[in-house]
Amino acid sequence: MKDVLMILDLRSHAHGMLPVFALFALGFASPLVSAQTLRYQPDPGTKFAYRFEISVDGGSETTHYKGITKYEVESRNKDQIQLTYRGGLSESKSYKNVDRGRRGPFGFRSFPPSIPSPFSRPAFAGKTQTTNQITLSSRGEVIKLVRDSQLPFLLGNVSLIPFEPLPETEEREWQFDSGIAVTQKDRQDRFGPGGFGPGGFGPGGIDPFGRRTDNDTTRSAVEKTSFQLQRQQDDLLVFKKDYELKMPETEDGVAYEMSGSGTWSFDKSVNMPAGIDFKYKLIVKSKNSTTTLPISMKYERLSQQEIDAIEAEAKRVAEERAMAAAKAKAEAEAPLTEAQKADALASLASNDAARQIQTLGELAKKNLSDPDPQIVAAMRPLVDSDDDKLRKAAHSAMLRWDAEYKRIASLKSAYDRSGVVDDTKREVNLLTTLYVGQIVQVNEHGPFWKPATIEEILTDGQVRVELRGGGNRKITVARRKIQLAPEDLPQPNKPAATAAATLATQSRTWSDASGRFKVDAILLRVEGASVVLKRADNREVTVPIVSLSEADKDFLRELQQQRAAVKNPFEP
Repeated sequence: MKDVLMILDLRSHAHGMLPVFALFALGFASPLVSAQTLRYQPDPGTKFAYRFEISVDGGSETTHYKGITKYEVESRNKDQIQLTYRGGLSESKSYKNVDRGRRGPFGFRSFPPSIPSPFSRPAFAGKTQTTNQITLSSRGEVIKLVRDSQLPFLLGNVSLIPFEPLPETEEREWQFDSGIAVTQKDRQDRFGPGGFGPGGFGPGGIDPFGRRTDNDTTRSAVEKTSFQLQRQQDDLLVFKKDYELKMPETEDGVAYEMSGSGTWSFDKSVNMPAGIDFKYKLIVKSKNSTTTLPISMKYERLSQQEIDAIEAEAKRVAEERAMAAAKAKAEAEAPLTEAQKADALASLASNDAARQIQTLGELAKKNLSDPDPQIVAAMRPLVDSDDDKLRKAAHSAMLRWDAEYKRIASLKSAYDRSGVVDDTKREVNLLTTLYVGQIVQVNEHGPFWKPATIEEILTDGQVRVELRGGGNRKITVARRKIQLAPEDLPQPNKPAATAAATLATQSRTWSDASGRFKVDAILLRVEGASVVLKRADNREVTVPIVSLSEADKDFLRELQQQRAAVKNPFEP
């Protein structure tokens, strides 16, 4: 179902690109019974609401759109009205008894597999609660639409659906007949601004089939809508409506047809639509396959009493939620009483996992400015529990009670993902000790650093790492492209520190990278990228580390690691 749903979604702007607008009068034997020209002329400040029910029969599944749309008239003059729309329709699905083998990864499939699936289409605003500003002419042409409310299946903007085109004079019958050259991007009418997709056809736009396009593209279609007065009861006029849209086959071999009939009613007492009861048939032709989707649409204008009841209920629910939120906030910020603290400590110290989990769940609801350190100390051992549920409950509670634990947890979370992490500026050089399994950050492209795990330390100075985040992608980088992770990031694979078996004060034989030159000397100090050695004749020489043999470099790395592991308590 979703495959074609996505395709048709992209066509829902089709009606918004009409460069030609024409009304043709048919059979004007007599004027409207009321002898008054129909116009959209609601009073400023008036509120209207419509209850929608739309169903799309996809064969194995039916997609439903239901909800209430609301309008408030901001201003009105002779030729224009300005409306604020609020609302949206919720989507649901019902399934029929079909062969389970036809169910695909995205639900039941009732569409030909040859129809492509442009998943790049963004979500439809008409399926969410949203708002937009509408400026209409008194005859129903959309002069301006700020933000869209598009629905799938060529249904157009839900905020504009009620407003049908009205005749120029008081006619019983009229027809909206348009030949469409799909090249304009700025025309706005019932189906909204632009073309088939957000921004219309053109540079940076999206075409009906989900592909980005950098050039204007032309499509053609024919759309016809006709109205005929059926009956009038007081101020309510009921018209028979017929609709037809034909879009010829495109270069992809896909053609669309949409037709339907039903009734549309207009309430002259408020000069706004009263409702519709309409059935469409959407036909998608793709090469040798044809898919037919029956669509039913109903909406009705709610009475003022119904609107008042809906608003009153919404206000009641909002007040209840606000009261519940205020109560929860007060309870979360209230410190533990002595009795509650004693009970919590006893529970956390027990070996009853179920009792501990319950207590941790209650503690996780607290939001204290000054958490009790005794409670924190009692919870801390439980984050290392072998019981998965207990460990997770302790973790959740510690996030609320221990700021330092939360900071470290946030750091761990950042390095467990594949995203960008903060630059630590902890540079890695030839003397930096690295080990397999160490978590570091690497610079692969641009100025960004990403978390990685060291896989192998190569002899040519390169390092093989695996980028973290579950992608299993491995790259080889130079040491200068690596930085150490933050000091307080836990390193589960860090090797245990060895005893300082090698003393820097002992004389040893040093050699250069070629092995041709050697000297017996004592290491005095490391200065930047060089070492200062004291030879047997007491002369000091400065040698670049890069010129030393790999054995000497290993010695320096080991010495640095030993010094980092053992701190001299007598040195400042």
